Order: sequence, then C-alpha cells, then structure tokens
Amino acid sequence: MSDNDFINRVMDGLKEQGYLMIPDDFIDQLIITLHANVTTINTMTQIAELETKMLGSLLPTGSRQVDSLKELSKRIAEIAFNVEDVRNEQR
Repeated sequence: MSDNDFINRVMDGLKEQGYLMIPDDFIDQLIITLHANVTTINTMTQIAELETKMLGSLLPTGSRQVDSLKELSKRIAEIAFNVEDVRNEQR
C-alpha cells in the first residue's frame, strides 16, 4: 500500500468517526482566499504575457514565467475545488 493510500484510509476513517471536522467559517474563508489568489495570478499572467510580447527577445525567460504562473494558478484552483468538496462532504 502506498503512502497516499494509507493517508487517505486514515483520513477517511477519522472523518467517518467524526474526528476530522473543520469549521465552516474557516473553510469558507480559505476558499475565498484561494480564489482571490487565482484571480491575482491570472492578472499577473496577463501582464507577463503582455511584457513578453512587448519585449520579445529582450525578455528570454518571459514565456517560462507565463507557463509557471499558469501552472500555479491551475494548482491553486484545484486546491480550492478540493477544499470545496471537503466542505460539501462535511455538510
């Protein structure tokens, strides 16, 4: 059994027993914060894309920066949706 499988089984067991509960207010604030971060990162991505277009070869790392920001935004959004799923399961 992998570490992730073991952790998931333990977490599921704790949740079933009612030991793993996170206050709704905390989860709601976390979701709001995560989505705000995604919005901010998406704005930063647009700025980086514009800089890359304007400066072209003068900014050799521009496209990597854009790709990195897009990946970060995607991962934070995935975390936000996972947190929403936890909140919905708790209710």
